Amino acid sequence: MQQQQQQPRQRTKERFVNEAMNLVKLWRQVYQTEIKIVDGRSVRITLDQAAELVGCPRKTLEDYYYLLRKAETLVNLDEKRNEKMGYIRKLCRENKKYKQLIKQEQECYQINQFQFEDNIHDD
Repeated sequence: MQQQQQQPRQRTKERFVNEAMNLVKLWRQVYQTEIKIVDGRSVRITLDQAAELVGCPRKTLEDYYYLLRKAETLVNLDEKRNEKMGYIRKLCRENKKYKQLIKQEQECYQINQFQFEDNIHDD
């Protein structure tokens, strides 16, 4: 038996925000507009099939889709089109850490307020 050796897939260089936005837009457009005929019925293609047509893995496209949606609320993406996607990932990660820190501070404040109120009423 001969074993087929798979060539390691060459990793794509990190994409620019502009490229990722265009890929996601095309992917969603293809998904919404492409129809195929199955047993005489019109059937919308799946997200996987749309990703194949676009030429990018669905998992990657979904990752870009959610990252870009989250980043929209943080920065103006039109101004960041020439940044790489790593910048967007970092931005979202830092925002998540910041939100967690704020939540922890609020919880501590509420606990301290509760303890303070208990001390006032202990006469």
